[in-house]
Amino acid sequence: MKPRASAEFWLAFFFLTFAAVLIFVWVPLDTGTGLVEKVRRKFIIGDALGPTVAAAVIAIGAVLVMMRPSEGKALTKTNLYWMLGLFALFAVSLLLMRYAGPIAASFTETGYRPLRATPPWNYIGFLIGGTVMIGGLTGLASRRLAPRDFVIGFVAALAIALLYDLPFEDLILPPNGDL
Repeated sequence: MKPRASAEFWLAFFFLTFAAVLIFVWVPLDTGTGLVEKVRRKFIIGDALGPTVAAAVIAIGAVLVMMRPSEGKALTKTNLYWMLGLFALFAVSLLLMRYAGPIAASFTETGYRPLRATPPWNYIGFLIGGTVMIGGLTGLASRRLAPRDFVIGFVAALAIALLYDLPFEDLILPPNGDL
């Protein structure tokens, strides 16, 4: 009798399929440019690069999980609670990332749209959402929330934001391009 594929395999297969749909369906339908564009003899990052790289990382992770020897264990309630906790944390973090900047700028005369590419306004959502995400992930993994984790999350989110923002003068930090 053939051994059945484990729950880990099916979860990895789901994410591999999800990554393929992202790369080959969602990204081409949702973005107006390719991965890299040449404008006036200068290469610039296209709208499709970020989501394509993210989907490729998801696909690599899925393939690595599929290649790992299976232990044949089924998913437990604890596993499902863990995934639900991760989903909730990601949802809260992304909502903060999306709405923190516009809420902060709602107290200005001009609103958020004219300010979205100028410091500090372009960093507000990214830093708050990124700090909550990294600090929350650390807290979930260690099963305790510590202020130190959120400080590390803030520094990491700031480093990522600066690595995206400083080298490229025409790049707008996410999610500011959609606002």
